[in-house]
Amino acid sequence: MTGRFKSLPYGTVLFVFSGLIALAMVALLGFEWTQRQALAEQGSKRVDSVTAPAFLLDREFLRFVNSLDVFLEARTPHPVEELRTRLDIFQSKIETVRHSPGSALLLQIPEVAKSVEQMVVFGQRAERALSGGKPDTHQLHTLLEEMQNFTAQSLALGNSADLLGSKLLEQQTHDLLQQNLQILWLTGGQLVLLVVVAWGLMWRSRIKQLEEKALLLLNAELYQARHDADRANLSKSVFLANMSHELRTPFNGVMGLLSLLSKTQLNAEQADLVKVANESAQHLSRLLNDTLDLSALEAGSIKLSVEPLHLVRFLDAIAATFKPLASQKNLRFEISSDITDDVWIESDSTRLRQILFNLLHNAFKFTQQGRVLLLARITTEAHQRWLELDVEDSGIGMNEEALGQLFQRFFQADAGLSRQFSGAGLGLHISLALARRMQGDITVRSKVSAGSIFTVRLPLVQVEARAPAPSPAIHAAATGTSAPARSVRILVAEDHPVNQKFMSLLLQRLGHTATLCENGEVAVHAMHEGDYDLVLMDIHMPVMDGLTATRAIRAMPWPRSQVPIIALTADVLQEARDQARAAGVDAFITKPVTQEDLESVMAAVLARAKSPDLLATH
Repeated sequence: MTGRFKSLPYGTVLFVFSGLIALAMVALLGFEWTQRQALAEQGSKRVDSVTAPAFLLDREFLRFVNSLDVFLEARTPHPVEELRTRLDIFQSKIETVRHSPGSALLLQIPEVAKSVEQMVVFGQRAERALSGGKPDTHQLHTLLEEMQNFTAQSLALGNSADLLGSKLLEQQTHDLLQQNLQILWLTGGQLVLLVVVAWGLMWRSRIKQLEEKALLLLNAELYQARHDADRANLSKSVFLANMSHELRTPFNGVMGLLSLLSKTQLNAEQADLVKVANESAQHLSRLLNDTLDLSALEAGSIKLSVEPLHLVRFLDAIAATFKPLASQKNLRFEISSDITDDVWIESDSTRLRQILFNLLHNAFKFTQQGRVLLLARITTEAHQRWLELDVEDSGIGMNEEALGQLFQRFFQADAGLSRQFSGAGLGLHISLALARRMQGDITVRSKVSAGSIFTVRLPLVQVEARAPAPSPAIHAAATGTSAPARSVRILVAEDHPVNQKFMSLLLQRLGHTATLCENGEVAVHAMHEGDYDLVLMDIHMPVMDGLTATRAIRAMPWPRSQVPIIALTADVLQEARDQARAAGVDAFITKPVTQEDLESVMAAVLARAKSPDLLATH
């Protein structure tokens, strides 16, 4: 009971108690009204109103008898008019008793009612005897005799009135005592109820104090939990960065050396083995990227890098990337767009490219014949402009059950042990999370054996046409710059022996001279001692990391401080890129490094370093 009462809201408890008090007050008012009515009724039954008429009637009866006796005996002169007056008074008292409200109870006594009626008869006979010019003495003598014999009944009438008055007084006293007792009980009940209410309020106040204390304790615990969660997120970010570096660094060596090996003289069997190994390494690299992206999304550490984006050029780059894959699978690949060449939008091109790459890779993976289409359009709805991108294929399609689970992590449309298509089932989950992070969404329509249509819908913010700050690789592709024709002197800061081997062989094949340093401190010393055209700087290194070494180089006197620095980083998190830019890095190459990426980025940063605007700043 206490538990249920404690669980009631404070307002409800107070309302219930207030209602009980109100009901008690209503009951008290009812009792008081009843008492008032009773008093009014008793007032109408006053003892004097009952006894007085009876006594007056008895007295007038005796007076009339006495007057009649004197008139008949003629002992003293007694005019008849005086007798008639006495008769009128007698009859008026009879009428008073018969019609008085106070005499109603008295007339309920049979003997009293019979006596009153007999007196009425006496009055009527006396009135007939005294009518006319001369009274009828014979009738009056007879009447006198009868009335004298009735004297005892007349006296009994008074006695009955006395007895009735006594009973009425006793009844009134009893009723008043009963009502007074009821009022006492009700007043006592109200007092008890008020004590209970006061106790309840004190109890509730105590409970409120305990609740406030518990709330303060809970707030402190929540604050500590949030602090612990922030520390855990920070630890997770550090863990992701470290795992990214530790996993991507050997991948860089493996994939780099496989790439170099594939470009050597190999027989058919060797070339096939290298191809299989390279494809496996690329698959592992994509799986690593998806896993790190998923962890970063869960940790909330993915930040959007919004910049101006030329839509037509962006779509052309997507087409150029997937046309070789379409040709390899003998599929028709087209991009259809009604977007004009002057449209620039504000978006994160890297994340938008990642979403479309995931969707297009899936489309090509599940399509064995037919076509893959990328449709782009701009729509307006409720004063909001939207960019809609449809990835349509003629592949295997999906049923309703698969559509309901499609965007769940690790879900595979073909999830059997003997499934035909490989994959970790993270790409669509990550794509949807990124689209929603960009305030958009991804929807899908599909039918078994009839293909699927994935629609990416993102809010569109159009900006004025202007050249964005492109990544080095995009800049090199746009300007047509290839690897520098002349040999350049390159300082390579890399601690991993396999990566040192790969970078040395790759730069040698490109015709450049490389100086290898195992940490940032050695790289800074080498910059003091010699002249270099370019620095390839790993970020995570022992003794001195790449960012510290970059800041030390930027602090050197001109012209050494202006040497182009390209970060070779295994970090994919935006925080790592922001920190590198703040330290003075010119460009990034994410491990594993490919020859094509290295050539284009090197060409871009060297071209910018030799631009007239840059030289003028020196």
